Amino acid sequence: MSITPSSCLHDEPVQIRVEGLLPNQDVTLYSSMKDTRNVQYISTAHYRADSNGKVDVDTMESLGGSYTGHFPMGLIGTLHPAPSEYKFTRFFKRDVVNPNIVELSVYDGHLTEEEVCAPECKKALDSTMHERHYMGPGVQRIPVRYGKVRGTLFLPAAGGLLEYRSAQLASRGIAALSLAFFAYDDLPKTLEEFNISYFEEAVEFLLKHEKIMKPHVGAVGVSKGGDLVLSLATYIPEVKAGVWINGCNSNVQSALKLRDSVLPGLEFDFGKIEIVNGSMDCFEILHNPLDYPETIIPIEKADADFLFLVGNGDRNWKSVMYCDQAIERLKKAGRKNYEVHNYPGTGHLIEPPHSPFCGASFHKVVRMPLVWGGKPQPHLMAQKHAWNTMLSFLRRCIR
Repeated sequence: MSITPSSCLHDEPVQIRVEGLLPNQDVTLYSSMKDTRNVQYISTAHYRADSNGKVDVDTMESLGGSYTGHFPMGLIGTLHPAPSEYKFTRFFKRDVVNPNIVELSVYDGHLTEEEVCAPECKKALDSTMHERHYMGPGVQRIPVRYGKVRGTLFLPAAGGLLEYRSAQLASRGIAALSLAFFAYDDLPKTLEEFNISYFEEAVEFLLKHEKIMKPHVGAVGVSKGGDLVLSLATYIPEVKAGVWINGCNSNVQSALKLRDSVLPGLEFDFGKIEIVNGSMDCFEILHNPLDYPETIIPIEKADADFLFLVGNGDRNWKSVMYCDQAIERLKKAGRKNYEVHNYPGTGHLIEPPHSPFCGASFHKVVRMPLVWGGKPQPHLMAQKHAWNTMLSFLRRCIR
């Protein structure tokens, strides 16, 4: 069994092959990976060797298991909690300095994941290891305490906080600050109120750094981070590129204190929560921004470009509607400073390429699993396209 390359960046694909099997032999390919909390994630796929006793995941179709059909990165992208783990667990990587270790094995016959994971399971025909890195060679990770700003800066080679996206941006040549804004270090523990001055200070920190290209910066945000991106691009002149991923066009929940005014927060109606298969479906709970126009971010005033990445299968927020409202506002103002990509079958959590698909997971704030939506294969394909689109957009708009 081989995987090529044996070590790579997390946004890169691999080739998985098995040789030396019997002609037309049925086999199960099995992958396993543990996260920062030591939670195990697994994936299985059923293949039938060709007449030469070979399996090539790059060209052949899976007949069953965690996915079916032609899906070259399926054994990585469909990793999910093992049968012994809590099923609503989202893959979590806090230590981005060290790689994820993927173990791959091949077993005789078509086995269920319960059979593969059972202690009495027969020995694998062969096994191998694979490393997936968030940080490329030479990328620097620098903890940040600048005034009130808390976060982590990632600089390219020669050049409660989630760092994996910033680490991978730096690995592709884009310096990135993973910026905390609550429940981290000495920051407020809850989302009560935001102050634009905090984000202005973060921009100041970046532009004062000797290894940051001047004079512009970009911002990337998912969910609540999406509306923050719109606000930063609207109210901070140095922010010239905003990447909005399944967010809202209104300032959500917490008031945003501006220099001489306050942008109110759009509220939730928690009575509209539905419980689906043990998880909270929050699709209907956020009020319609058009009914509360005072909460809408005036993005038509922004001297910036926007990239909207929309999961059409999002079950957490009505991201399609919010994006449509944002675009309509820009159109009415005669603005053409936007780019939109809609992804069918794609849920709320659009992550960097080949990140394990997560359709629902436990949320520590609400203390219950939340439904994120999406289907594995279209979602994982969307992540790859969205990542490459975002890299091109940022390079074009902030350099």
